[in-house]
Amino acid sequence: MKPDPRHRVFMSVIELIPHIWPTPLVRLSSLSTGEYNIWAKLEFFNPFSHSIKDRPVWNMVVKAHERCIECGKLYEATSGNVGIALASISNILGIKFRAYIPRPTPRITEVLLKILGTEIIRTNYDTISPEMVDMVKKEAEKDGAMNLNQFENDDNLEAHLKYTAPELDEQLSSIGRSPPHAIIAGIGTSGHISALSMYFKKKYGDRVRVIGVIPAMGSSIPGIKRVEARPKWLADADIDEIVEVSRDEAIEASILVARKEGLLVGLSSGAVLSAYGKIKEKYGPGDYVLIFPDDIFKYIEYFDDYFSRKGDRKLFC
Repeated sequence: MKPDPRHRVFMSVIELIPHIWPTPLVRLSSLSTGEYNIWAKLEFFNPFSHSIKDRPVWNMVVKAHERCIECGKLYEATSGNVGIALASISNILGIKFRAYIPRPTPRITEVLLKILGTEIIRTNYDTISPEMVDMVKKEAEKDGAMNLNQFENDDNLEAHLKYTAPELDEQLSSIGRSPPHAIIAGIGTSGHISALSMYFKKKYGDRVRVIGVIPAMGSSIPGIKRVEARPKWLADADIDEIVEVSRDEAIEASILVARKEGLLVGLSSGAVLSAYGKIKEKYGPGDYVLIFPDDIFKYIEYFDDYFSRKGDRKLFC
């Protein structure tokens, strides 16, 4: 008898995606006030990187593997969740994975990649720049390895157009809340925010506002980048507003979620909540969907640093 995915029984790990979807959508009751309802899409329920990056990585790897006769090696530039998802899925498919990481990559990310058996090349690049991406591409070509290039690969965007966006729409429709008043999401490669914008704007027009979140000038937040990096798909998306958030603001919002809702969410999730606080009065009451890309555990050092600088000032109780 074949297991029924509704009972969360799977015959192999690779079946977890896409059959484990949808990820939960939950109302943050303690943070919803009056006619303002905050809904959080909890992408850390994805099984491999515990992040939204499982979606595009699964789509990119499976499609590349189907197209390639000899796909024994995979090289990719990564600084976090994409690398962890690639390492996990490569292990399942028997692919040897080499991760090229920028110099400031958190130590815990490197440890997780080592646990997964990844060959790690820590480069001298301060960020994943076009130059670093090109270098990795050339290394892959030289060694006959696959290079997915998450920043340019349209299978990244497709994963969110095909799965993430309609999944969210179906969840909201099931409780009579679609379309939402606004969707707020971070801007990284721009895959998920662009797909959400394309899907919801096409179906519902300007009834849905799409708000992007980036780090404030001079600040860095893992998982999101400033638009000067020119993410590929953002130009084709209809983004109503882009909000800047500092790292400390993101940390404080993550702490707020932990102390009000008991959820340990990562920095990009905190940045999204902080952005909501900055725009809610402008856009008025309604249902706001916040995309929470991952959980807190890869970023403990950032919180440790915050507490060492500012202490636990009881700001969130």
